[in-house]
Amino acid sequence: MLRPFMIISVVPECSAELKPVVCQKFQSLDFAFAFYDVYARAVTTWYYVVCNREGQKKSNEDDQLNARSGFSMKHRRLSRRCGCKASISFKYFSERGHAGYIVQDFNEVHNHDMVESEHQHFMSINRPLDDVHQKFILDCSKANIGPTLTFKVLKETLGGFDLISCTVGDIRNVSRDIKAYVHGFDVQMVLDDMAKKKEMFESYTYHYEVNENNQLVALFWCDGLMKRNYHMFGDIVAFDSTYNTNRYCMIFTPFTGKDNHGRPVTFAAGLVCNEKTWAFGWLFRHFVECMGITPKMIVTDKTWA
Repeated sequence: MLRPFMIISVVPECSAELKPVVCQKFQSLDFAFAFYDVYARAVTTWYYVVCNREGQKKSNEDDQLNARSGFSMKHRRLSRRCGCKASISFKYFSERGHAGYIVQDFNEVHNHDMVESEHQHFMSINRPLDDVHQKFILDCSKANIGPTLTFKVLKETLGGFDLISCTVGDIRNVSRDIKAYVHGFDVQMVLDDMAKKKEMFESYTYHYEVNENNQLVALFWCDGLMKRNYHMFGDIVAFDSTYNTNRYCMIFTPFTGKDNHGRPVTFAAGLVCNEKTWAFGWLFRHFVECMGITPKMIVTDKTWA
């Protein structure tokens, strides 16, 4: 007969000032994590360090179970775990007015070959990305330079692979994290950038519209060169909203034409959240107000709803 097991709940003891409480507010996540880190250090009595090849890789039975459960295996990484027992553990002590951690157990034997010295800089612990690297990756990302090309530029700039201290995968991960952080703030960044351009160039024009949830639903912009092109070549304007969309599913709507050499020129551009009559009407109203002259002909392949 199986004996029932008991679930034990343990509340660590520490000073009340160090404990997080519900509804406690912080200026940022960095402050929140720092506060919790202080609490964790105060209540931690054991600290374990193990080899990164500790444990066992998943068996075929685990793979089959995951497949039956509906988990995709196409992103499965090759495991390097081999059950290594190398480890060290520290135990908290407090006696005679002194406190700290003492080595409780130490096993220095690894059951696998160690990384050769010339390859140690490729280990994840030796590939920290400092602020300079992250700023460079951010600048490349703004210029639509991908991780692979960013890695090559870093290699040429620093003088070799061994001086980069990161891999293409690290750069790709940082780019992903930057995009995830910026997501939700990028619209405001665009509007701020347009406001700066308006301050610098009097001929720059932009308008935007938000809904009741303060979400951007329409955006129009035009600079001085676009206006000059329109007044010289704007007798016929082509308007096509089928070109592209972005991550917010907003529709790109350029106003274009041709110069006296038959080359395409842009008169203005916009973004709208849908292809309804009000959205296109909003764009054309601001286009005419910006240019001061109504085009003689507009060519479009749209049937407006």
